Amino acid sequence: MSKSVQKEGMTSRDLQAAKRRKQLLQTAKKLFAEKGYHNTSTKEINRAIGMADGLIYHYFPKGKLEILHTIVQDSTEGKIQQLEKALKNMDADMPIRDMLLKIAHIIVDNADNELIVILIREQPLLTDEQTEWLTRTFDTVIGQLSVLLEKRMLKGELRRLNCKLMARQFVSSIQSYLIEQTILGGGKHRDQTESDKHLMELIDFLLECWR
Repeated sequence: MSKSVQKEGMTSRDLQAAKRRKQLLQTAKKLFAEKGYHNTSTKEINRAIGMADGLIYHYFPKGKLEILHTIVQDSTEGKIQQLEKALKNMDADMPIRDMLLKIAHIIVDNADNELIVILIREQPLLTDEQTEWLTRTFDTVIGQLSVLLEKRMLKGELRRLNCKLMARQFVSSIQSYLIEQTILGGGKHRDQTESDKHLMELIDFLLECWR
């Protein structure tokens, strides 16, 4: 069932509850990224949105840990769906350099700095099921990208290499750039011109290795 259909069947009270739940998650996400999970209390989350103490358990009966798990699941799912859709609809006739640059920009432009910090810092708090899901999801993206690279290899644009390893090398390079910007750069993105230059240099280097 689509979200629009779901919303049509919701009462004003349901919509208000959904809005409050979303606000709660956004606030908790910001605080977890800034202060860390263990240094953020449920009382602090409540106060940040003007909600009565204890009401948080109405939305998340299992408390703060359930909030963390929901943030990771919801935020990651949205980003991955965007990327998977973009890879699926990629123009097969686009020059390979342009294709890789477009994919890099999709990843960088849609990056969630708060989520990156949370995933790095709070990874031990994730359940085994979530860790496995994140791994499978990442592998799905790698699989899609490797198919695109294999098609280019069959056209003679790339020499014969392991396409999955090429895909992992590409994605890992972009991830390293994002982590550098988020952790070492204080979450501030580079100037757009500087970012474009960095990504083009990275892609040109990878293509040199692959051709």
